[in-house]
Amino acid sequence: MASNPPSRSSRGRARGRGGAPSENQSPPRPQTQGPRPQTQGPRPQTQGPRPQTQGPRPQTQGPRPQTQGLGQQVSRPQASRPQTTRQQAPITQTKQTTESSNIEEITQGVLNIRTAKDECHSEVSISRGAMHGRGMMNNDILLVKPEKARIKGKEGQFGNPVALLSNYFPISAYTDWVLYQYRVDFSPEEDRFIVRKGLLGAHQKRLGAYIFDGTMLFSSRKYEPKTFELTSKRYDDTMIKVTITFTTVLDPCHYAHIQVFNLILRNCLRSLNLQQIGRNFYDAKAQIKIPNHKITLWPGYETSIVLSDSGLLWRTEISTKVMREETVFDFFVECLNNSKRNPGWMETFKAGVIGQTVMTRYNNASYKIDDVDEKANTQSTFEKKDGSKMSYVDYYKQKWNITLKGGKQPMLVSKKQRALKSLDDKSSEDLIYLVPELCSMTGFTDEMRNNFTTMKAVSEYTRIGPRDRINRYYNFHKRMKSTPEAMESLKNWNLGLKEKLVEIKGRMLPPELIYTVNESYDGGFECDWSRKITTKPMFKTASLSRWVILYPERIDYREFVGSLMKVSYEMGMRLPNPDMILMHDTQIRYYSQILEQIINEKNPSFILCIVSSSRADIYNLIKKKLCVDRAVPSQVVLSKHVSIVKLSIVTKIVVQINCKLGGAPWKVAIPLAKHMILGFDVCHDKQKKNISYGALVATMNDSQTSFYSCVERHESGQELSAFFGATITKAMLKYKELNGCFPLGIIVYRDGVGDGQISHVYQSEVTAIKKTCNVLCKDNSPGLAFIIVKKRISTRFFINDRAGFRNPAPGTIIDTVVTYPTMYDFFLVSQNVRFGTVSPTHYNIIEDTTCISADHMQRLTYKLTHMYYNWAGTVSVPALCQMAHKLAFLTSQSLRASPNVGLDELLYFL
Repeated sequence: MASNPPSRSSRGRARGRGGAPSENQSPPRPQTQGPRPQTQGPRPQTQGPRPQTQGPRPQTQGPRPQTQGLGQQVSRPQASRPQTTRQQAPITQTKQTTESSNIEEITQGVLNIRTAKDECHSEVSISRGAMHGRGMMNNDILLVKPEKARIKGKEGQFGNPVALLSNYFPISAYTDWVLYQYRVDFSPEEDRFIVRKGLLGAHQKRLGAYIFDGTMLFSSRKYEPKTFELTSKRYDDTMIKVTITFTTVLDPCHYAHIQVFNLILRNCLRSLNLQQIGRNFYDAKAQIKIPNHKITLWPGYETSIVLSDSGLLWRTEISTKVMREETVFDFFVECLNNSKRNPGWMETFKAGVIGQTVMTRYNNASYKIDDVDEKANTQSTFEKKDGSKMSYVDYYKQKWNITLKGGKQPMLVSKKQRALKSLDDKSSEDLIYLVPELCSMTGFTDEMRNNFTTMKAVSEYTRIGPRDRINRYYNFHKRMKSTPEAMESLKNWNLGLKEKLVEIKGRMLPPELIYTVNESYDGGFECDWSRKITTKPMFKTASLSRWVILYPERIDYREFVGSLMKVSYEMGMRLPNPDMILMHDTQIRYYSQILEQIINEKNPSFILCIVSSSRADIYNLIKKKLCVDRAVPSQVVLSKHVSIVKLSIVTKIVVQINCKLGGAPWKVAIPLAKHMILGFDVCHDKQKKNISYGALVATMNDSQTSFYSCVERHESGQELSAFFGATITKAMLKYKELNGCFPLGIIVYRDGVGDGQISHVYQSEVTAIKKTCNVLCKDNSPGLAFIIVKKRISTRFFINDRAGFRNPAPGTIIDTVVTYPTMYDFFLVSQNVRFGTVSPTHYNIIEDTTCISADHMQRLTYKLTHMYYNWAGTVSVPALCQMAHKLAFLTSQSLRASPNVGLDELLYFL
């Protein structure tokens, strides 16, 4: 069995990781299934040697208090963090005696399960997909749908029925499946989890199949009597009394069941000879090499068991792990070679490594890098269990017969939470030290993502169409069914897999009409009206009195400007002749001076800057000058688009100019009077990760074509609800200023929320909106609908008709079978995909006090996907969501400060 990499104990306390980051996705492109670089690896076991160097030790915080029942706070049990059963690399293992060859002891991930005092009904607080490394969050509120959905249901009726398949296999239970929970006590007390597991495992014949997390035991068997004692001999011949006490029967609808089911499934998957990386499993033997781009693809699967409205389902989805031939040491050398040009090269190296997942080449184990220890290197020594010292160079030579060649390279640090710690041991995590030259980089770099040739080569293997994708589902299902160990594991728990994918009856909404100033046209089933907008006048055009085009030398702009004038006229917008300003010096420091001079002398309403390259520093300076220091809408255009004029690009620029000045190119019919619809998203500062910017974009009129936006900056550790309440207050006051009254209803589309954060969002953001409305509106508070928008999901849908398997058309709604019994939710396919497989978006309505029915909420959501003005077609989320993300991203990456309030009624960020 492989051993763990060198590690040391952290003297700080555990620090929870932050929430899921927001997705930086190009909105015009439909979502298709491609490679998903994983960012979280399995937590390997370490409890061993400490390096003798005094490297920097990350400061950490203690575990957060846990919640149980209806908001009752409880302390984290000592046995809350189990170790994984697979070991990775130097540790002297404690001797143990276990005879559990036929037993399923699955320990990873059960730490979130807590004891309930009620023996008849469980009140265990479990998060569906809780965040790794973070304390348990109170999710009890999420186990109940909004009252309206419980009374009237969540299924709509509008639309044409359509028969669908989804990537779920039903799970059958041979008997009425019951999960019993027991508490396990040891006398004398034994704190080491690995020893506890061995003491309990000695009684496999008596206990049968079970799951043990260090304190609690879960089994489908009901043991008699309710309390009984067993005796085991420890490795030092000490006799240990093991007392097992029944505590409760877990409710069938409780998420504790799902956690246990997924642990059982994970154990089954290990018997398929697949490599676990993060939460997914990959087939290293079926790897695909792309030598021209120094990339290797590992095909694999993302699987889980979910509790749906139709019962237990096994979801399986195709996943691809991108492995790079480049090692971390290669990247280190690259940064070092640029040290003369970049004095902060070490910070560049750290920024490129910290937070990334690497793969160790000697045993294919994955680790998430949390820090870089500059003071440690391969010559540093660590103390072994027997007290002797060994250098990393000697360790890898003796253990793996590897000769390190990288010299004094800094060591990578990966944190691993302790499974079970002693009462007198205040440290709660181990720091695993890794050698850069032995760690392969994973995932795509920004350079790779921007390289068309690279991404095209990868997409040939990852862009899988509906027919091939379904074939892979069935092949994986067949592989599972034909593996005796996997089927025996399921049988031990009285579970089985059905043979066919689940069938669903969805509904397809009709195409929307796109309205211009004096006519309308059909958006079509493909939802693309990019050709029609060039010949139709826009719905609302803004006036422009004076504008400036700033251009560098050796650029012939005449054809480009002529096309702008011509296209804008055909689209109903009259652009005056611009003032052309030549840039004699394109150095970055000159941009600030010339822009300030232009604003002072000409006072333009709009500035278009032509730049020779896509340098981020120039773009950031222009945007910060015109969006923060001053309030002038602007557009940055690359010179290559000016030299070679394309009608499609010119049309998009005209649309953006109109939007940034307050116009609207089109609209769809939204019969919802006196309602404010808003989107909210959060992005982290590009350089200071502890700084985040929350962006809100809200509609201000009944046609939903007038907008207000604001951004609030906050630091990690500060309560987001205060900032969210401030943005809502600003939007409410602006709505009253423009309309003479507060809105009758507020509809919030909230992006960037992970499953483990939903409870917190409800308790902070939803509560903040309610408080704001109560203060501003007194007894006439508006109705509120708060909708969590989730794009990164593994659910897929397919149509199977005479033409074979194909993607559902835009407007397809699914609100049954694969939806969740504890949610008021639905899936929506809003985009047309020509290649690959379309990705639906999941909507979870966690609060709804409006008078809007389920049908109308689904239709409203689909209508709003037509309103993102950067793309003449539908996008994957409602336009307000995409706008909020665009604003938050611009602020966090370029402006790094709150925008000028003079722009808050304009879509200057498109």
